[in-house]
Amino acid sequence: MPSILIVDDEETVRQTFRDVLEAEGYELTTSSSFTEAKELLHHARFDVALIDLMLPRESGMSILGFAHEHHPEMSVVMVTGHPDLSTAVEALKQGAYDYIGKPVTRQALLAVVERACERAALLLEKKRLEAENSDYQRSLERKVRERTARLRESESRYRDLFQETRRAYEELKSTQEKLIRTERLAAVGELAAQIAHEIRNPLGAISNSVGVLRRDLDLRGDDRRLLEVVHDEAERLEGIVADFLKFARPRPIHRTPQNLAELLDDLVLLLAQKRPLGRGQGKRKSEITIEKHYDPELPIASLDAAQTREALWNLLVNAVEAMPGGGVLTVKVQRSEEGDVEVIVSDTGKGIRREDQEKIFEPFHTTKADGTGLGLAIVQRVVEAHAGEVAVFSEEGRGSSFRLRFPLSSDERQSIPTPR
Repeated sequence: MPSILIVDDEETVRQTFRDVLEAEGYELTTSSSFTEAKELLHHARFDVALIDLMLPRESGMSILGFAHEHHPEMSVVMVTGHPDLSTAVEALKQGAYDYIGKPVTRQALLAVVERACERAALLLEKKRLEAENSDYQRSLERKVRERTARLRESESRYRDLFQETRRAYEELKSTQEKLIRTERLAAVGELAAQIAHEIRNPLGAISNSVGVLRRDLDLRGDDRRLLEVVHDEAERLEGIVADFLKFARPRPIHRTPQNLAELLDDLVLLLAQKRPLGRGQGKRKSEITIEKHYDPELPIASLDAAQTREALWNLLVNAVEAMPGGGVLTVKVQRSEEGDVEVIVSDTGKGIRREDQEKIFEPFHTTKADGTGLGLAIVQRVVEAHAGEVAVFSEEGRGSSFRLRFPLSSDERQSIPTPR
């Protein structure tokens, strides 16, 4: 659990904070003075520090400066009994993460500590990735120097060394791009989580109130229709908030043996029930035909069932929505060239514009009037969490194809009976 340092000269405040936070499983260390806190920061690392602004002899700002200098990844929250805007601004300028005033409610204390712990974890992860990238870059530079020396000794090996250096450069470029994307997604995810939590409370009140009105009032005509509109839009907004939270705080991967063919059969059946594939009436009726192609010797894959279902469901729904006038939805499960298992979902819809293809996996990028732009971002995150890859092939006016590759371990490459 995250470790927290509390610095306050009031024993009652320290004890109250300790009781509340230890009940939630946090590890607590307390201090009543600048000298004691400085000594603790010299010998231990903390995720979060709650520091009283007014301390005997030294200001809490002094501890803030010392903590920011020696532990830049630690989230510092300033606490004061006399909130003042100018003081808050100055604290934030000097590196404080947040600022709260006394008396502090239990809910406010837990909320600020939770956000501060999330930020500290993100900064530690960033530091780890930067160190990893730096080590990799130094290793690459050493390899380049070694290969260059060999090249001078033997011109006949020039072509092979050039290709090897080029591959190493592409790996470095890919690592740097992943680092940048990780930092951006972490920032977006933290913001999305805060916004979603702020929306959910009033949204719950709206939904409950509308439910009571629908049950107790005998409304008719336009009044009834307006109430139904409010109810439907509240449910839609709840779905959007849920997507925000799924993206902002992904669940850890829990792998179990999965038969992808059976999993897709279940999803296709559910799709036909929730989204009728025959639309319209008479001559204007449009149909979506589903074609399934499963490798007869499909291997078992170790996957997170719930998250894999969610990723595949997003692709199936997108494919259907891309064919409002009907078409063919094709689902394939097969061995990849690498010997892993891959799923391909294709449609004959309108396709994706070339300029949009590089952005479709970015969070909040959407071309739909009512889309959140998180569906494909969640797909990519789930596949990459399984150490896999996702790729898209699309042509305007002819449709799109999404390929999901899930790596297999050597002992998972066994065949299973495939559903017919």
